[in-house]
Amino acid sequence: MRGFIITGTSSGIGKALCDLLLEDDQNVVLGICRTQSIEHANYEHLHMDLKDISELEDIDFPDWSHAEQISLIHNAGWIGPIQKLGKQEVGAIASSYIINLVAPAVLSNQFIAKYQSSVAQKVILSIGSGASRSPIAGWSTYCSSKSGLDMLSKCIAEENSNFICLSIAPGKVDTPMQNDIRFADESEFPRLKEFQNYYKKGELVGAKEVAEKYKIALSDPAKYLDINRVSEI
Repeated sequence: MRGFIITGTSSGIGKALCDLLLEDDQNVVLGICRTQSIEHANYEHLHMDLKDISELEDIDFPDWSHAEQISLIHNAGWIGPIQKLGKQEVGAIASSYIINLVAPAVLSNQFIAKYQSSVAQKVILSIGSGASRSPIAGWSTYCSSKSGLDMLSKCIAEENSNFICLSIAPGKVDTPMQNDIRFADESEFPRLKEFQNYYKKGELVGAKEVAEKYKIALSDPAKYLDINRVSEI
């Protein structure tokens, strides 16, 4: 069997990837997010708010002692306050970094501690973003936290040769986050019309299509070690 731990399985890429993985009855999935939208015999859900670090401290990952592969997928993300710095609330700034970077670091720490001695192939896959390498006005917390996520992946790989660590951006995907972006205040987000046009011109890729590519990557993750980790999948 293969075990997958995925954050943010209620919608978007996380839900689509979970649905695809569960098509194989040899796969089991542990989903972590506030809302459960998947019902399946091989699916277990942890109702958890990733902004609450105290909840993450108590996670007990499954033993999965007979697994051939065990993977942690950092999928959950938040665009954060789409505002220029100087106008943001402290709580929103903190939440953005916690969801996009601190929670993945905490979960990775516990994942490594739990499965360090496992003979299974161990994978940590972060769903990155092109915003990690390009500054975007109004997205300061998102761009910087996603850049941090890329570096976190590289550091984990440097420290743990027996874990495969990947951070791969999905490209422009039609998710609830894109909907939030399209209704932002143009005075705070100067590229608003550009992102609205992505939707109008049909340039956004469906979540299922992107999830299929991540599923392929997870089927042979070692093959992706040599790619530029901030490239789109």
